[in-house]
Amino acid sequence: MKNVNRLLLAFVLLLMVGALATSLLSPENSVELLANPVNWLVLTAGFFLIIAFMATFQALDAMKYMLAKKEGRLPAEEPEDQEEDEWLSGIMQKLTDATPVEEEEKVATDHEYDGIRELDNNLPPWWLAGFYISIVFAVVYLLRYHVFQSAPLPEEEFKIEMAEAEAAKEEYLETAANLVDESNVAMVESDSRILEGEAIFTKNCAVCHAKDGGGGVGPNLTDNYWIHGAKIADVFSTIKYGVPAKGMIPWKDQLSPAQMQDVASYVMTLKDTTPAKPKEPQGELVTEEAMETPAAEEASDRSATESGDSTATPTEEEALTSL
Repeated sequence: MKNVNRLLLAFVLLLMVGALATSLLSPENSVELLANPVNWLVLTAGFFLIIAFMATFQALDAMKYMLAKKEGRLPAEEPEDQEEDEWLSGIMQKLTDATPVEEEEKVATDHEYDGIRELDNNLPPWWLAGFYISIVFAVVYLLRYHVFQSAPLPEEEFKIEMAEAEAAKEEYLETAANLVDESNVAMVESDSRILEGEAIFTKNCAVCHAKDGGGGVGPNLTDNYWIHGAKIADVFSTIKYGVPAKGMIPWKDQLSPAQMQDVASYVMTLKDTTPAKPKEPQGELVTEEAMETPAAEEASDRSATESGDSTATPTEEEALTSL
């Protein structure tokens, strides 16, 4: 069928352009592009649109041929296969610049082996184009990376990417720190964060608990007597929700979760220190054994207590204490 080779060539060129465009995208965008069915629909529609255009041009050529034949300006039959072969041969000739078979004597050399003669054909234009492009690329690469140094070399690029990855890691850790709550809070290990907690405590808490934690309006934070629990989760919860019945405001709207964790960790460091003017003990004595009670066991005990007295309604103070 006429123009079949042209159609296949157009389709191959379309695929090459699509592959080149996809390779220029990032891996994530490439996967998204290939996975989107709408893109495949558009590609298919484009392919059939090309077929429609070629069929239209073919129909117009056929009408021109019929009119010319009717007017006697063309022979009765047109050598369609020969015309198509000449079109393909013309393309191959432009790509290879090869000497036609009937003119090989002009480029033949004296070298012959086993009946095979060596020809002095010109280098194919496509090969020469690739060769010249590689030279231009090498010159640009040399000037950019080694002469003007306007772009980093692979080793420098690796260091830059590692620094960016470290910065992204730090940013993630800062974000992750704000995901903490009373169910997963833990004592911070960083001295810098303990110092940040001390600064927040001095600014916001020292007015009631004294700067050294000895207590004032609020209870003493250095002894083993606790009103609302002695564990890090209890201290964090008390800071977060406050004790409105006793004048302590909730800090969850003023401090981030990470800041409340820092303050709670600093409060834990005040235990067994010696304040200047310690306030009398308040609350219940908490032993080391109680401090080390696993969270799962404590939750089980709490659940058993609640199931044993499910009709009891806790008072406001008891509800705040449970926090």
